[in-house]
Amino acid sequence: MIDRHQLIDLLRQSAATFTGSFASLAPPQFHFSPGADRWSIAQNAEHVIVAETGSGKLITRKLIAAEATPEALEAAADGEARINRRLAKRDQAFPAPEFVLPTGRWQTPGEMVGVFDQSRNATIAFLETTDLDLRRYIAPHPALGPLDGHQWAYFLVRHCLRHVEQIEEVKRAAGYPAA
Repeated sequence: MIDRHQLIDLLRQSAATFTGSFASLAPPQFHFSPGADRWSIAQNAEHVIVAETGSGKLITRKLIAAEATPEALEAAADGEARINRRLAKRDQAFPAPEFVLPTGRWQTPGEMVGVFDQSRNATIAFLETTDLDLRRYIAPHPALGPLDGHQWAYFLVRHCLRHVEQIEEVKRAAGYPAA
């Protein structure tokens, strides 16, 4: 089980890996799509950022409104394992919920890095300063079921890294533009 300090380190490391995977790309590289049914790097990044900002707000605001019941705590007990099973490998695709699909909210790597960093830094600052035991607060994830606050933050790490792998797949695709 990952402790809070390890989680904060993972959040920082995954943020740097994520933004580093696209921050310096030229527009043709950023918007290149390897196929009609595949997301571009821009679309991958936008999806992660939308999920990140929503989940970050959930962790820092909505989630902590009331402590969970013993039944809810029990239901969330294996959340970290569920996250790892679902997100650690890229051998199975999972359709994103409609509310986090890319729609072109931001167009440039710089815009996306700025929005992402603001959200991720707010989540990290909350985790560093809160006295709450975030394992005592539960909210449902649309695909992963009940997660506690600590697990929600871990989801941000795994989700981000899963999409870094997808971004790297786009870079290896036939037809990907040279810099």
